[in-house]
Amino acid sequence: MKKFLKKLSWPQRVLILLAGLAFCFYYYKTGGPIPFTKDVVTMQKEINDDGETIVTLVETNTNVNAKFPSDMSENAVMEAIHHMSHQKVYADKKWGALPLTPERVNRLITVVEQNKEKYMNAEVYLDILERWAMYDFSVADEDHNAIWRLQGGSIGEAISVLSAEDEAEFIQEHFKVEQ
Repeated sequence: MKKFLKKLSWPQRVLILLAGLAFCFYYYKTGGPIPFTKDVVTMQKEINDDGETIVTLVETNTNVNAKFPSDMSENAVMEAIHHMSHQKVYADKKWGALPLTPERVNRLITVVEQNKEKYMNAEVYLDILERWAMYDFSVADEDHNAIWRLQGGSIGEAISVLSAEDEAEFIQEHFKVEQ
């Protein structure tokens, strides 16, 4: 390694350092394997009318209006929906995670409705978010893949919906859960 570095000019060394820092920043911002902070949530498990266990998260000290401002770009909305869907789906690769909470879903519905004329895929987002607002995650894998395709995804297609146990494990791993 030392010989390699000695062969590089000073500007090349600085460029490598900056690339390394950019890589670390990217993983931090996308919820990659360098978790500096975690969103704080409360997890609840309920049994629905069909006898299925439903996992629900509740915000703890999060200002969703600040996280999801009215002037969000369409790409930011797609990314938020995509990252929230990771809580509900099985996929070989997942980059990024946001808690899927009723507060976030309702806030995103408001943001999309306010920007309906501006967003090219507003109807897709509203279809997904309105289903989630009714606690219907039965096609969360299809919801994930719809957004994933809009983003030009090629790795990490959702294969199925997680069981309640697997979802709870994902939540424990990616978010700070208060009791």
